[in-house]
Amino acid sequence: MRNKLILGFVLMVLVLFGIGCANKEESTIKNYRIYYLDRDENHIISLPYETETPKKEKDFLVKELLMQLGTQREEIEYKPVMVDFKVKDCIVRESQVTLNLSREYEAMEFTKEVLVRAAIVKTLTQIEGVELVKFQIEGRDLTDSDGKSIGVMSADTFIDNTGEDMKKYEEVTLTLYFANVTGDKLIKMNRTLHYNTNIALEKLVVEQLVSGPLNNKGKEDIQVLPTINSGTKIINVSIKDGICYVNLNNTFLTLNSNVTADTTIYSLVNSLTELPGVLKVQLAVDGETEVALGDKTLSALFERNQEMVQIDN
Repeated sequence: MRNKLILGFVLMVLVLFGIGCANKEESTIKNYRIYYLDRDENHIISLPYETETPKKEKDFLVKELLMQLGTQREEIEYKPVMVDFKVKDCIVRESQVTLNLSREYEAMEFTKEVLVRAAIVKTLTQIEGVELVKFQIEGRDLTDSDGKSIGVMSADTFIDNTGEDMKKYEEVTLTLYFANVTGDKLIKMNRTLHYNTNIALEKLVVEQLVSGPLNNKGKEDIQVLPTINSGTKIINVSIKDGICYVNLNNTFLTLNSNVTADTTIYSLVNSLTELPGVLKVQLAVDGETEVALGDKTLSALFERNQEMVQIDN
C-alpha cells in the first residue's frame, strides 16, 4: 500500500511538471511585426508575426525575420520589401546587424529605397539585443547622394514614416545643443534623420531635444546630458516674423539634475536659431509666458547665446 502511494505521488509530480513545461513552452511564443510596402509603394505597413524561436537565439531570429521580409503574403496590398535584391551576408555582433546586400539594391529609386530600409530596420530592431542595423552593398558601406556613408541606423532614425505620403520623405541634418557633463554649458551635435516633410522642422528640433542626446551608434550619449525633462509634452511650435513660438506643458519646468536653467533655455534657443528664418524664440508653458524656469523668467524673447557654447581646447 505504501509503495502504491509513493508511486501515485511520483506520477502526480511528473504530470504537474509536464504541465509546467508545456506552459513554459507556450510562453516562448513571441510576437513581432513584419513591415511591408503598401500596394502603391508610398508608405510602409506592418502585420503581426508569431514565432516560437527563443529570444536568446538572436542570430536565428534575424535570419527568420529577414526571410519573412522577402515572403509574399496572400493579401496583395502587402508587398514584401526584400525581393529585388539578395542578402549576400549577415553578421550579428553584439547589438548590431550588418547586412551585405547585392548590387541590385542600388537600382531602387530613392523613395522606395528609404522605405525598404525603414522596413528592414524597424523589423529587425524588435529583436531583443538588436539596436542598430548597418547596410553594405557588395561589401562597401551604403552611401547617400553625396557619397557619404549612411552609417548605422536605429528604429528612431526614421521619423513618422508609417501611414503618411512617403513621397514627401526627406533626409535632414539638424544642429542640436545639449548640456556638457557639468550642466552649465552647451555641446553642439549634428543629428541626421529621415523625416516626413509634413512635420515642421522647428517641431522636429524640439522633439529631438526632448528625446535627448544620442551618440553615432544611436545610443544614449554619456558624454553630454539631456537639457529638457523627458516627460515634457509639446503643445505647439510655430514660426512667425522670425520668432519661433514654443509652447510646452508644465513638466518642462522641472529641470534635469545638474542642468542649469540657462542651459535648458539656450539649448532650445540655439538649436532653433540654427534653422533659416529663426532669429528669436518665445517660450511658453501651457500658453503662459509669465512663468519661471528655475531662476529665469520666460517672458522675454530669447536670442542666440554663443557664450553658452563650450569651446573645445
